[in-house]
Amino acid sequence: MTIRGGFMGRLQSGDEVTYDLRSLDRRAIALIARYLRPRRTRLLLAGLAMLGVTATSLLLPYLSKVIVDEYIAVGDLGGLALFSVLYLALNGLFWLGSYWQGYLSAWVGQQVIYDLRRDLMHQVMRQSPDFVEQERVGQIASRLTNDVNSLSDAVSAGLLNLVGDLLLMVGIVIVMALIDWVLTLVTLVAVPIVMLSMAYLGKQMRRAYRDVQQEIARVNAGVEQGVSGMRVVQSLGQESFTVEQFQELSLRNMKANLRVSLLFAAVFPTMTITNMLGIALVLSFGGLRVIQGLTTVGTLLAFLAYIQRFFGPLRELSLIYNNLQAAAAALDRVVDYVDREPDVREPESPRLPEGGFQGRVVLRDLTFGYEPDEPVLKELSLTIEPGETVALVGATGAGKSTLAALLTRLHDVQQGAIELDGVDVRDLPLDALRSNVLLVSQDVFLFPDTIRENIRYARPEATDEEVEQAALRAQAHDFITRLPLGYDTQVGESGALLSGGQRQLVALARALMVEPRVLILDEATANVDAHTEALIQQAMAAIGRDRTMIVIAHRFSTLRSANRILVLEDGQLVGEGTHEALIESNPVYQRLYQRQWAESAAETQD
Repeated sequence: MTIRGGFMGRLQSGDEVTYDLRSLDRRAIALIARYLRPRRTRLLLAGLAMLGVTATSLLLPYLSKVIVDEYIAVGDLGGLALFSVLYLALNGLFWLGSYWQGYLSAWVGQQVIYDLRRDLMHQVMRQSPDFVEQERVGQIASRLTNDVNSLSDAVSAGLLNLVGDLLLMVGIVIVMALIDWVLTLVTLVAVPIVMLSMAYLGKQMRRAYRDVQQEIARVNAGVEQGVSGMRVVQSLGQESFTVEQFQELSLRNMKANLRVSLLFAAVFPTMTITNMLGIALVLSFGGLRVIQGLTTVGTLLAFLAYIQRFFGPLRELSLIYNNLQAAAAALDRVVDYVDREPDVREPESPRLPEGGFQGRVVLRDLTFGYEPDEPVLKELSLTIEPGETVALVGATGAGKSTLAALLTRLHDVQQGAIELDGVDVRDLPLDALRSNVLLVSQDVFLFPDTIRENIRYARPEATDEEVEQAALRAQAHDFITRLPLGYDTQVGESGALLSGGQRQLVALARALMVEPRVLILDEATANVDAHTEALIQQAMAAIGRDRTMIVIAHRFSTLRSANRILVLEDGQLVGEGTHEALIESNPVYQRLYQRQWAESAAETQD
C-alpha cells in the first residue's frame, strides 16, 4: 500500500531527526539532573533504602551457609533456632527496604515527570504560530504524552534499580570470591558473552525505539488531521482514501513495534540460557568439590542462592535496559523541545509606557515577509491615535492579516518598528502587550466547555456578573439567555454547537474581559448573517469609544463606521482618508469598491 498524497501524505517525509548522540546524551543527563536536584533528599533516602536491600540480599545466602555448616551439620538446635529468627528478621528488613525504595523513587519520578510535562507545555505555548504549522498538533501531543510517559518508568525507578542491581551483582561476585574464588570463576564464565550480547542488542533497541516514537507521533498527527478534516473528507467522498492513508501510517507503526519486539524477544532467552548454565556449573563443578572435600555443602547451597540472585538482577537489568532504551529515544525528542528557543522572545530589558497604555500605534518603515526576499509588508509607516477606529482594506494578500499578527507579536518585524504608546513592542513584556493589544480573528476558536467558561478564559478570576457584563457589551447576552442552559450551554469541539455568528459574539465578549487598549478585528463580520453583523456593529460602536480599534474590513458597513480608512496594496499604504475622499481620488480604493462593496452600498442607500 502506498500513500498517493492528500493531507496525510506529508506525514511521510520531513519527520526524521538526526542527533549528535554524544552531545545529546550530555544534554539529556543535564536535563534530568536539573529536575532531580530539588528532590535530592528523598532520592537520597531511596538510595539508602536501596543499600539496605542490597546488604540483606548479600547476607541471606551467606546466613544459609552458616546455618547448614555450623548448626545443622553438628546438630546444634539452639544455634539453628537463633539463626532462623535472624534469617526471618533480615527478610523483614528486605521487605521494608524494598517498600521504601519503591515508594520514594516512584514519588521522585512522578514529580519529575509532572514538572517536565508542565515545562514542555510552557515551551510549546511560547512558540510562534509557525511552530504549530511546522510540527502539527498530533506531533506535539505525542511529545507531551507518549514521549514523557516513556520517561516515567526510567526516571521513577529505572535509574535507581539499575544502580541497585549493579551494586548487588558486584557484591555477589565479591562475597562468592571470598568464599570460594575457584568456583566463582567457573560460575561466571558465561557473563562476558551476556554483556557483549546486551551491548549489541541495546544499541539496536535504542534506534528501534526512536523509530517507534517517530511513528506513533505520525499516527497521532494522522488522527488529528483526519478528524479535523472530516467534513472535507466526507464532502468529497474520500473516506476510503483517508482510511487507506491512515492504514499506511498504522502499518509503519506496527512494523516499528515488531522490530522492538523482535529485539526484546532475544533478551530473555539469552538471560535464561546463562542462568541455566551458571546453575549447571555450580551443581557439577561445585558438587565435585564437595565430593573431593574441597568445599562444604553449605557453600554449595550458598552458591546456588547467590547465582540465582546474580542472574535475577541480570534479568531485571535487561528489563530496565529495555525501558532505558525507550526512555533514551523519548529523551532525544524531549530535549529537542526543551532546548528550542521561541522565535518571539521576552525582551531582555522590558519597558512600559511612562504614562500607561493609551492605545497610540505607530509603524515606522515596517518591512516583513514569511519567505526571504519576498516581503509582504514594505516600508509601511502610519500612525493611529488613541480612541481612533480605522479600517484596513485591500485585496487578498495585501498584508492586512500580517499586520494584525505583527501588532500582537505573533511574529517579529524584520525591519523597521512598531511602537505602542512610544515603546517598541519588542521591548514590552509579552503579557502586558497581549493584554493591551488583542486580536479577534475571523476563524474563532472556542474551547469545548460552556459559554461562560469560554468568556471567562481571558480572565479566569472574573465573576459571573463580570462575564455577563462583557457579553452585554458584545451584544451576545440576548442570544445566550435564549439558549436552554444559557451561559452554561456547552459549545462543543471548537464551538461546533454554535453558529458562526454566535461564536464571533462570544469571542468578542471574551476579548472585552481584558479591556484591551487596542482591539483588532480581523474580518469579524466576514462570515456572519445580516442580523449578527448588525449586532457586531452595535458592539463596535459602543466599545470603540474608549479604545483604539483596527478593523480589517470585509463589508461596506464596517467602512462607514470607521474614522479613517487605510488602503493597502502589495504591502504598502497607497491611500488613507474617509470613504468619500478615497472614492474620489484613490484608484485602488475605487477598484475595491466596485468589486466588493458597490452593490451592498446601493442596498444600504435604498
